[in-house]
Amino acid sequence: MSNLIYPTLDLFLYALKSPLNATQQEINKNQENFLSQLPDGIQIEEDDSETEYSNLTKPVRVDFKTNDDLEGYYYPVRLNDTYGLQIDCSVKNQTDPQPAKCFKNLKTEIESKLNRELAIIGQTWILSGCLPKDSFQNPEDIAQDCYYALFEDSDRLQKGKGTFLGGNIFEFWRSRNLTRNESSDRHIIIAIYPNQESAEKAANFYTDWMGLFCYRNKIIWAYWQSRLVKESLIHHYKKIEENRKIIDRDNYWHNKQSFTTSRQIINNINDILQQYTVDLLKLSFQKQVIEINLSDYQTRLTFIKEKAGKDNQLDLFEDLIDLANRKYLLQITKDIENMQLGLQLLKDTINAIRSHIEVEKAARDRNFQELVAVVGAGVATVSLLKEPVKDCKDIFSKTDICNYPFSFSLAIGVLVGFGFWLLRKRLL
Repeated sequence: MSNLIYPTLDLFLYALKSPLNATQQEINKNQENFLSQLPDGIQIEEDDSETEYSNLTKPVRVDFKTNDDLEGYYYPVRLNDTYGLQIDCSVKNQTDPQPAKCFKNLKTEIESKLNRELAIIGQTWILSGCLPKDSFQNPEDIAQDCYYALFEDSDRLQKGKGTFLGGNIFEFWRSRNLTRNESSDRHIIIAIYPNQESAEKAANFYTDWMGLFCYRNKIIWAYWQSRLVKESLIHHYKKIEENRKIIDRDNYWHNKQSFTTSRQIINNINDILQQYTVDLLKLSFQKQVIEINLSDYQTRLTFIKEKAGKDNQLDLFEDLIDLANRKYLLQITKDIENMQLGLQLLKDTINAIRSHIEVEKAARDRNFQELVAVVGAGVATVSLLKEPVKDCKDIFSKTDICNYPFSFSLAIGVLVGFGFWLLRKRLL
């Protein structure tokens, strides 16, 4: 059986304070939702100035009430545009070994404190404890048992391990699944210390973990946001293609309503194109978010390594750096290039449709001018012949034509108009 002394579970969760283009009302709502995580009566002390790391309450840690066997606290902070909250829960007994399955109870206690309305950008669980004296347990086996105490499945897990303060540290990571509407990755750190002294030293690193995991979760959050933006761009592109295919039909321009419909299609495409352009800017913005937080992540990790000392092996946290450079940034860069090509194709499509509309408009204008000319010639002929036909009675008294002067002049007008139309066709 896997046993640990003083098992402790910490949840680090992060929520945006002021997203891009957020209104003051939205910022206030985010603060209200974050504040609702804390016990009643707790006030947040913050200002609008930029700050890399600041405590939000006095005292900085707020104890929460639980049963007699457990103890815990909240630790809320602000990291620039992000709220961070550590919820710590541990077994009160610091001397007797506890089974690994006790982490399930600790997780239940922490989750009972969560406000489900808080929209988080990511979270990290840290499980820690000390090995009993003269223990021969395999730390890796203990880590597996601790993990299964929190989560029963083990699909698509990425694992890493290292050493920290004389103990062993393990990382478990499962990427989110958008088809299951998962809001964040599953990220778990398990630290198994050789003695109580090491565990006490580890407590001095909580503020460092808070910053490191904030940058980590923002990197991954920005990448998944870029996937959603890419889906939106593809959707916009398909909508424009659907409109283009309507105009490309063989019999489309023979339809009398095609001119009016084409104008409506152009307006639809222009609206979609504006959304496409905005999403393309969002894609570039998410790339910048990754680059900034990746730089901060590397700086913070370097600081932690120096603080922990050379005997510690924390290279497992560098896997994210490699992943961000090798996949996240490269993928978004390629997406931006492809979507910019798509933008040019969409603009060419609009120009082609506009050109076709102008050709159709010119043809319609020419036909209308011909109609006006023909009708004008006919009307002029009728006007000129109306009076002379009346006077023909004295000359052609025996002819029925003279009894219907208007009909006769109208017939002549039609013939003249038709002849005028044929002449224009030959000359033009």
